Amino acid sequence: MDKSISGLSALISAAFLFSATAHASGGHSEIIKQVTDRGLKVVSPFKAVEGMTGYVLDSKGSPVTIYVTRDGEHAFVGTLIDKNGANLSAPKVQELFIDAQNKQAWSKLENSHWIQDGNPNAETVIYAFVDPNCPYCHRFRTAALPWLNAGTVQIRHIVVGVLAHDSVAKAATILGSKKPLGAYIKNFETFRSGGIVPVDDASERGQAKVEANNRLMSELGVSATPGIYYKDGTGTVGMRLGLPPENEFKRIMNP
Repeated sequence: MDKSISGLSALISAAFLFSATAHASGGHSEIIKQVTDRGLKVVSPFKAVEGMTGYVLDSKGSPVTIYVTRDGEHAFVGTLIDKNGANLSAPKVQELFIDAQNKQAWSKLENSHWIQDGNPNAETVIYAFVDPNCPYCHRFRTAALPWLNAGTVQIRHIVVGVLAHDSVAKAATILGSKKPLGAYIKNFETFRSGGIVPVDDASERGQAKVEANNRLMSELGVSATPGIYYKDGTGTVGMRLGLPPENEFKRIMNP
């Protein structure tokens, strides 16, 4: 069974312990309504194999796939594979759930409180949720310096305070500074000796911005820093939690 449905078995079982009729409810079969009544949301139906309609649903931010028979009497939840073992569910989850979610996230990132780092005219734009105390965020910018210095990449740092007791104060000091990029770079350059020292007046000015960034991070389900959003060569928005391995890092920097 697909890992994305872990913990949902009781919910799904409760929804399917009956023989559903095929009449439509809200444009979907009654068996789907039984599931949505229990908290799942339909993201999109899709054409599956002959005799079945597939659905991608949202369960508190996690994708679930359900397949309903043509008569609407039965359904199963999980991964559909073909005779060669190919996963037929994964491409639909990627297209209808993950890619769509990341595309919506991009517009929210554009309107967040970020710090411009690098050439503002660089075509490659990367958004990164970063915490002033995050060693992997420090390593991320260190690895990105060749592209930043070459002017081919711009990173928009969305500074949050989530890791340590003084993360909020440091993040607020950076965002509340009269020169946020300078404050961010100061934290970067002094990271190994403790980073930027919080300043009360700057911290007060930046507090609301940090809180807004923290809320956005939570809303998007970003559970680690750096939380990196980028576009590939086709313009599709991708997301990566944590420091990418070298080969993936190069693809992000050179879409």
